[in-house]
Amino acid sequence: MSSGAGAGSTSVDTSSESVEPRLRPDHELSASELVEVLTHCAGLAAASAHRMLVVASLIHDEREMDYAQRRAEIHSGELDSIEAFENLSARVAAGENPYEQFGPNGLEQAIAEVGATLTVTPAEARELIEAGDALRYRLAFTGHALACGRIDKRRFLIALKRTELITDDDEMQTVDAHLAEAIFARAPMSTARFTAMVDAIVAAWAPDAIRRRKERVKDDRKVTVTPDRFTPGQSRISGTLPDADAAEFDARLSSMANAVHPGDPRTLPMRRADALKALARGAATLTCQCDDCAPAATDSDAAPDLDAADPAATEPPAPASEVENEHTVDDASATDTDVDGASSPTVSPPPQLAPRATFHIVVNLSTLIGLDDDPAFLDRHGIIDADAARTLLAEARRTYITPTDAGPPSAPTHPATRYAPSRKLQALVRAGELCCTFPGCNAPVWQIDLDHTDPFDHADPRRGGPTDACNLKPLCRFHHRIKTFTSWQDHQDEFQTAWFTTPTGHMFVGNAFSGRDLFNRLSPRRPPDHPARDRLNRRRDNDFRRHQRVEKRWNDANPPPF
Repeated sequence: MSSGAGAGSTSVDTSSESVEPRLRPDHELSASELVEVLTHCAGLAAASAHRMLVVASLIHDEREMDYAQRRAEIHSGELDSIEAFENLSARVAAGENPYEQFGPNGLEQAIAEVGATLTVTPAEARELIEAGDALRYRLAFTGHALACGRIDKRRFLIALKRTELITDDDEMQTVDAHLAEAIFARAPMSTARFTAMVDAIVAAWAPDAIRRRKERVKDDRKVTVTPDRFTPGQSRISGTLPDADAAEFDARLSSMANAVHPGDPRTLPMRRADALKALARGAATLTCQCDDCAPAATDSDAAPDLDAADPAATEPPAPASEVENEHTVDDASATDTDVDGASSPTVSPPPQLAPRATFHIVVNLSTLIGLDDDPAFLDRHGIIDADAARTLLAEARRTYITPTDAGPPSAPTHPATRYAPSRKLQALVRAGELCCTFPGCNAPVWQIDLDHTDPFDHADPRRGGPTDACNLKPLCRFHHRIKTFTSWQDHQDEFQTAWFTTPTGHMFVGNAFSGRDLFNRLSPRRPPDHPARDRLNRRRDNDFRRHQRVEKRWNDANPPPF
């Protein structure tokens, strides 16, 4: 800088004195920092979704006010005689819309505006507006969880759809409060666990909504077959069924698809599609296409008939397993009931003895015998009502399970020192979960692996992790391999909460809501966090019992009529 003629000049680097942080590009960040950025972006996306829904609802408010003002300018809304009212009623009965003269209403205007702004269809714009209205007036507390980033837009919409049949305002506020409390009290969870948690809260605090849901589901059942818009020569099948019917149908396809020789060249999805075609043709079994069966069952010059096999010309395929309806019942004394199918026979059953569909239900014994109407859990589908569970379990093979303390695994023959868990233990562990315990995974719990959290020591089983309920957790094959062969770490505490630590040191809870929350007899109740809380709990219980005794004495001393 120059201070005048003849003066010396000096330069000052102002950048060296700046205290503003320099933002580094993402490719310069470490893996740990990238995880933090990802978490931050997820929170921003949730907050942005909250604001977008609110704004869409506010736009609707503005357009409704404009519409009301325009109607008032055109017509006062008053009729000057009974004859005018009768004339208007007759026009409405004839199908005329008396509001047509006022043009599009406020909702239609808002749909057009939101759709044009976000470049979405009218149906999507309407969903945004309705979700924003619910966020402001029906699910305000849950919406706050969205604004804080505790849940994302997808989970908020799940809560919205699962509560839309609650018509009582007081029940809606109660459900909203309990749902928000559960969200803030627990770690983030997968969508399958979140959906089960919402359904459990609705069943507990708004049982009438469950009844209305059953009626709607029954009335909405349908199956459609339409041409595929993107692939010529291919069609799409879609349908809507009650959970119980869908589970039975899905299990039937799987049982037929698995009842073929191992050498069948088709993939499981292909065999399920062929099983659907076989059912449409009235067949109860699927024809095998392995090398031993296919040449004799089909003609090389004709299209193969996958559903009709000549028993005199070909050996019937052997099923993968002979299975029955398989269910798990929580509570009652534990019995070691066989929950797996028998060994594979050498021939497939005739149509009248086709393998029965297999699916899994977890339900309290008290619900099964009619003492209460607590919901049950249907694997792959979620919460079902008590009546549907009783219907499905009417002719089922059952396994009665209850958590027991088997003692320390000291003896070499102790069950905890064996690598493979017993069938009863498998049922107990799976019933206590809803899906894969890895954070965010929705893999159905009855179709995945059981993993030892502390690795089992095959050389000296007493030194390794035991094979018991506190050291086993369900993991799908993908996440099982991730945990086993990478630097991920996992841990289970005494309450069977599964913790996962990433290679960067970030820790996540995998089962923030589990089957033990639905069926609390599957695990002992947690003790108080602190002796002070225990003392206050005892004092509260004593006060309640004292009040009951006082009230009983007064009632005994003052029998009706008062």
